[in-house]
Amino acid sequence: MARSVAVTLLAFGVLFAVVRAVGDDNPWDAKGWPGFIEWPAELFMQFIDGAASLVEVGNGGASLTARLGCLALLIGLLVTLRRSMLMYSAYKPGAVDMKRLVASVPDVEPKLEGLTAQLRKQLSETNLYPPTALPSEAPADNFLDLLGDIELEPKKLGTSLLRLFSRLRPKIAYTVRGVLRVRDQEPCFGVTVTVTSYAIRGGSRTEAVWGSTWEQAVQDAGYWVMAALVPVTRASRRPPWQGWHGRDLPPKLFAAYQGAQELSRDRKFDDALDLYYEALRIDPTNLYLRTQIAGIQEQLWLHLDALETYYGAICLDGQSSEQRNARMDMGSWDVRRILHRRYRWWRSGLLEARFRYAVVLGVVERTAEQWCQREDPGCCQRREHARVQIRKALAPALSERYWRTFVGLVPPGERWPLVGARETKEWLSTQLGEKERREEIVRIILLLACREEMHQLAADYPRTIRLRHPFTRAPGTLTRASLLLNRDVWGPLRLAKACREAAPDVWLRLDTSLSWPSAPEMLQHRVKQARGRLHRLRRRWLHGWSLWQDCYNAACVYAVGMLAGAGTDAQRTALADLAVKELEDARHADLSGFHFLTRSWLLAEDPDFEELRQTDRFIRFEREAYPHAAPDRHRPTLPVLPEVTVYDQHLLSGCAQVMEHTWRIRSKQLPAEPHQLAEWFSSEAELWRCIHRIAENEGRHWRDREKLIQDVREIADIALLAKFDLPSRLPEMDDLLDDATWLNVRDANERVAAMEKEVTSRLSYLTKVVSDSDNPHSPIVLSTEWLASVRNTRASTGFVTQAAVKQATRDYEIAWRALRDHVNPDESREALATAMRHFHSPRHNWWRVAAVIRTGGPYGFRRGGRAGFDK
Repeated sequence: MARSVAVTLLAFGVLFAVVRAVGDDNPWDAKGWPGFIEWPAELFMQFIDGAASLVEVGNGGASLTARLGCLALLIGLLVTLRRSMLMYSAYKPGAVDMKRLVASVPDVEPKLEGLTAQLRKQLSETNLYPPTALPSEAPADNFLDLLGDIELEPKKLGTSLLRLFSRLRPKIAYTVRGVLRVRDQEPCFGVTVTVTSYAIRGGSRTEAVWGSTWEQAVQDAGYWVMAALVPVTRASRRPPWQGWHGRDLPPKLFAAYQGAQELSRDRKFDDALDLYYEALRIDPTNLYLRTQIAGIQEQLWLHLDALETYYGAICLDGQSSEQRNARMDMGSWDVRRILHRRYRWWRSGLLEARFRYAVVLGVVERTAEQWCQREDPGCCQRREHARVQIRKALAPALSERYWRTFVGLVPPGERWPLVGARETKEWLSTQLGEKERREEIVRIILLLACREEMHQLAADYPRTIRLRHPFTRAPGTLTRASLLLNRDVWGPLRLAKACREAAPDVWLRLDTSLSWPSAPEMLQHRVKQARGRLHRLRRRWLHGWSLWQDCYNAACVYAVGMLAGAGTDAQRTALADLAVKELEDARHADLSGFHFLTRSWLLAEDPDFEELRQTDRFIRFEREAYPHAAPDRHRPTLPVLPEVTVYDQHLLSGCAQVMEHTWRIRSKQLPAEPHQLAEWFSSEAELWRCIHRIAENEGRHWRDREKLIQDVREIADIALLAKFDLPSRLPEMDDLLDDATWLNVRDANERVAAMEKEVTSRLSYLTKVVSDSDNPHSPIVLSTEWLASVRNTRASTGFVTQAAVKQATRDYEIAWRALRDHVNPDESREALATAMRHFHSPRHNWWRVAAVIRTGGPYGFRRGGRAGFDK
């Protein structure tokens, strides 16, 4: 595109010079005009005189040679102009012509319209998302504009100049065609899709995409089309695809990213995390994918996991460990820091990742608590194992990065300050290791690391962003004012709080610039200082206009001042008024920017607002900004825990309903071959193992939930998954409170807490019912026995019918229905245990379990006694 524009400008310059030379015979004088336009006016009028000479009829006009030469130059200019516009349309990209799909076999003709509509819908809904400084979805940027079938050339050529220029502008940049195909080999449904570019001669790509259904094949074909267009358009200059500019983007990577985005917006976080990790396996150096994963982990309150993910992201800064350590030693205004390629990577989202990393370090009531958390034996073992692995990886990394901050400080229990790198690193590794881990010390360590990271980030923040215009918005979602608010007010305030809550002799010679609790007037003064004069100029000259990032971070500062019940009632009221005023300013400052902060993050998930959410002033603001039908109410202090608990209940209930109907369908498919029965019982045993892991870990490990979802998805029909809304979405606290207020308006919060406690208790009891250790009635044990029984009948010839298997299908149907009742707080918690006690198991003499059809009996079993099974 750049070359085409350069050639167009060159052609225009040559044509202008030639036409002006033709007009030199009649010089035009611009004396008396202002000096700065005298010379351009003379050039322009000479060009007009030359053009008049070229079109003049008779002997007074230009020569025939001049006219033919200028006509040739004009044609060349029009050709290059059209070429440059076509290249720009391909780079933008412009309109895409999506042709109607073509069928290669007659049986597919009735489905053409529907499959074509599906492909067009998928292409038109493709959006790209820029990085944000908060764990939430950013406003989407539309990628493709689709057109229907259009004609590339007019039927009649126009004769007027206006029609000529209207034809000069290209209508489309790409054309997408597809042919539906069928083959005998699995997967048997396919689409041969072709993308043609009109900007490049011979620019065409073709690929055959196959799937198990027509819908899946068309969906994969749509992802292939978008993966083919992204690297050659300006979308590859934006995150998360900067690294794929001019390269072949794997369709699986693009499909995983798009699917994860959609699932994240629907609050189906388990599936979204699984797809993000799948995308990260293909593109491990993609910083933006890592920040997306960390954002979801923050929303799930897995702050320790998010800290590790953010740390891995900020290490993708293009520097080695030696260069990074040398940069940490530089001062803010060090010439080497300023000149050493400081701006080459900030547009890719690294600044936002470092900012969120520093924030997670500072939210010590979550991060330090999870760092030091010790679970009871037998409870949440998988989560404890994950925390151990994260601590082993992060402890030496934090010691290596922040040891300079602790040199000169006196550790608790010591009389002398830390001196030297080796001594400081050893002390940090000990305090963050598996043996010590005192929470009050870990909190201050993390807060000092947060302070150092904020100072480093402020030194690396490009100061020339706003030189274009002092009132323009900064690109991205991180401004210098919001960064200074966190560095100079938010971080020191949290550090003062941690020092006040710790033992008096924990730290010596630790200077904090703020006291705890701080007066509202002091915080307001510090906020004004951090914002600087530019904020005051905006409010004065632009009638209160300001950036939502600055307002939101200022609200966080005032909300942190209220944590732990700090200050008097009057001070808390004043801080609440200041915080809500900032949120209102953010709402009025930039509606599109403020409201992409998801409702759940502002109202439930941001740890800074835990105390503010309980005030009447915030509740009134919530009703104004986010109207809802239920009356005012106070949310729980830790709202994510009830949300995850209810999500576990919905997940297990949905899986139980799907599998109940699946076994009902299987009972109608009997008799079945042994290999199919073996698949049934093998998958059944694996499902109950997943349920046992979820119950054992109280549903706190997302990988256990995702494994259950994947196993059910592989077994059940897609219609059943859609019918029972599986996978489930993580409910918002407002949804839980709305349901509770239908029963009693006054104690909705207490009812939510009681439901959380009851579901957690039922999960604990479910562990005992499902466990396969010394439990003959465990569904895992029974499924394993049935699997062994079926495998022993594989030597039989022909179809194998099993009366016992038919009874087993009814037993499994009852067991899954009982599991749904077990996790329902309104039903009996003994439902599953009772169902498993009445579950029939096969005999130990396997030859009586299965028989060939011709052996007799209505189901091929010997008459007399029980039908091949025992209780």
